[in-house]
Amino acid sequence: MKKNTIISVVVIIIIIVSAIFFVRSRKNEQPYNENQVVKTDIRKTINVDAQVKPDIYANISSELPALIDTVDVLINDHVTKGQVLFTLNKDSIKAQTENAKLAVERAELAEINARRKWDMLKPEERENVKKTTEQARQSLREVLAQAEKTTIVSPINGIVIRQDAQVGEVAKGIIMRIIDPTSLRLEALIPEVDFSKIIIGDEAFISLDAYPNKIVKGKLTSIDTSSTVDQNSTYYRAIVVLDDKKDAIILDGMNAEIDIEINKKTNVIAVSRDFTKKDENGYFVYVLDDKTSDDSQFVKKHFEVGLVGDDFVEVVSGLNVNDKIVMPQDK
Repeated sequence: MKKNTIISVVVIIIIIVSAIFFVRSRKNEQPYNENQVVKTDIRKTINVDAQVKPDIYANISSELPALIDTVDVLINDHVTKGQVLFTLNKDSIKAQTENAKLAVERAELAEINARRKWDMLKPEERENVKKTTEQARQSLREVLAQAEKTTIVSPINGIVIRQDAQVGEVAKGIIMRIIDPTSLRLEALIPEVDFSKIIIGDEAFISLDAYPNKIVKGKLTSIDTSSTVDQNSTYYRAIVVLDDKKDAIILDGMNAEIDIEINKKTNVIAVSRDFTKKDENGYFVYVLDDKTSDDSQFVKKHFEVGLVGDDFVEVVSGLNVNDKIVMPQDK
């Protein structure tokens, strides 16, 4: 019994001591964060998503579904204008030419037979006969024109970024893509509400997804006046070019975020936006009440505002450099 009593007393003492330490730690905990008025530069930007795209490029395809005889380039190869990319099998094209000629002969023969009873045909039936013949002749003209193009060459200087051509396979659709890497730029869509805020020449700060910790500079070089509508919202296409492409390796299709600078002031008195509030009387910060020693007493101090930037708010009057400001933790 005596042993149990001793244990109970020890437990009570531990609880009391813990409570005292907790109360003291809460009392010593500062109920606000501190900051001060500073002189600094202020930037106002708009943030948009962007994608790297080439201004000069070529999608290479064969208009005829012909077999590929040779492939002369690989992906990442640098090519010059006029350089051979791949060749098409002449026999497979010759077979298509013969088939196209036969189609013309059949259509012309069908039209000759139809004209023997031309007066008995309805106007739409006559039109269909003539249309079939003309379509066959047009197909033959196209095949003959392509038959001269069995050697496919690059139309530009650039680098091969897509290469799907394989010897023995049929060339169909786009099978190669070549871009001029020196023409890469960033394409962004500017929301309608921000269109009037930007002008050509605005400085841009670019963060590529591939280099999240690196900011590279660029400039807004063009703005389309024709709109793009996406999900009932209106946008305008803008082009941003890097000041120095050596700042980062950029590749076709890379994604990025761009801050376009629309206003800037240097070496002005300012306060952090995190410590700035606004009420019906305007902008204000909290300061400690100098009439009391109680740290829990905070008062509002309104000030006249200039430029409201991304990170700082300009102080025109009402605050001075090095003034101490606070942010109560419960505000």
